[in-house]
Amino acid sequence: MTDTERTAGPSTEPELSRQARTIRLGPGGSTVEVLATPAETGGAVSVYRWRMAPSGRGPDPHFHTTFGETFVVEQGEVAHFDGRSWRTLRPGDTAHAAAGGVHALRKENAGPAVLLMVLTPGVPREEYFAQLATADEQDLDRLHRDHDNHFVAPRGR
Repeated sequence: MTDTERTAGPSTEPELSRQARTIRLGPGGSTVEVLATPAETGGAVSVYRWRMAPSGRGPDPHFHTTFGETFVVEQGEVAHFDGRSWRTLRPGDTAHAAAGGVHALRKENAGPAVLLMVLTPGVPREEYFAQLATADEQDLDRLHRDHDNHFVAPRGR
């Protein structure tokens, strides 16, 4: 069963505390925080914070047909593949993959990394992230297909 928890997030009013849902991505320690859902943004965007554990890896080259992804590195370093070449992203760096654009992320060092993921238009990814933690090899193909993840032949760096 997937482990999720509620964490308090920033609020514009001191007496109110916004609840963010945190999804654990399996036993490695990586998590995804749900910061804004399509329901909260009128479908314009969905926003997630991905905390990659030191042992975290990242997805192989893939694309999405119905949404684009923008990544903003808050902490650590990750390598980003834009369909042609890899580049290292550091805190403050941004990378974007338009709908249909092949992209990948890979953490190449032992330190943690934190990224904001902004999906446009907004798509609900909470169930996808939650199911990744428990899916077996047979379920992964269905899970990726059902959530618009289309992997391409892995490419070396």
